[in-house]
Amino acid sequence: MFHLNYNHLYYFWMTQKKGSVTQAAEALYLTPQTITGQIRQLEDRLGGRLFKRKGRNIEATELGQLVFRYADRMFSLSYEMLERSEERRVGKEC
Repeated sequence: MFHLNYNHLYYFWMTQKKGSVTQAAEALYLTPQTITGQIRQLEDRLGGRLFKRKGRNIEATELGQLVFRYADRMFSLSYEMLERSEERRVGKEC
């Protein structure tokens, strides 16, 4: 079994949360081309498209919606973990 590149997944997740590649790129301090390339690699790994064009915008495909639900849970938990560890660290300093 091949591994999953979590950076690719994170870039996809940020794009879906922010609503566009441009906004995700700005939030991540990357170029839109970098974000697009990383999402393409994730699509290759998963075997399907994650976004489709809708006019000038993009929207998640059915696969993209599924992947986003998992990624959202994963990254939400990771942010919660960081918050808890920060609270613990700050609590020890008092």
